[in-house]
Amino acid sequence: METAFELSPTLVNPLTYNLYSVLIEALVAAGQTTGSEQTEEKIAFTKLNAQRSKRVHKMFKLLPELQETLHQIPEKWSWLLLTESWCGDGAQLVPAIAEIAAAAPNIELTILLRDENPEFMDLYLTNGGRAIPKLICMNAETDETLFTWGPRPTEIQQKVKEFKAENPYATKEQLHKQLAVWYAKDNSASLQHDLLHLIKTAINRNSLV
Repeated sequence: METAFELSPTLVNPLTYNLYSVLIEALVAAGQTTGSEQTEEKIAFTKLNAQRSKRVHKMFKLLPELQETLHQIPEKWSWLLLTESWCGDGAQLVPAIAEIAAAAPNIELTILLRDENPEFMDLYLTNGGRAIPKLICMNAETDETLFTWGPRPTEIQQKVKEFKAENPYATKEQLHKQLAVWYAKDNSASLQHDLLHLIKTAINRNSLV
């Protein structure tokens, strides 16, 4: 959905990726999680996700075509990324998005905690839900929304749909385990292909204006 982002809600606690990483480390050390629900499950996921994020950074390789395209972005873009420390998909995707943004001269990435920014989150729902991670790409000067992405790469989401259809009685834990396997095999490639298409489309649209 392409909209001019007017009357922007105030963004609460915007973080650089480095500050977000420091926050996660502090939460793990304190046995806590982001958000108001300090449940054992979410605290455990935060700890597990911190380890998964480190693996993503270690294994990440930027696709040459995406790297070339990132350097063709003609104006400053703001990437606003909604997530939470307990989000399993976030652990696999947020570090990769940070790597991509770091390789782009004209992209500035800001991390936002979903539950601290409900008004902003509600502008970018997925099928009516606050699914995360959710990436919003905006023109930094005009606040125009150029594209949105999330909460999963197209290819991974298709695998989820097929898994649910073939395993209607599978537990949430079984799905989470299968997701971790898919993400490990994919090694951020599906995410990069999705973003490559969206970035190219945004650049081409800009060239026609």
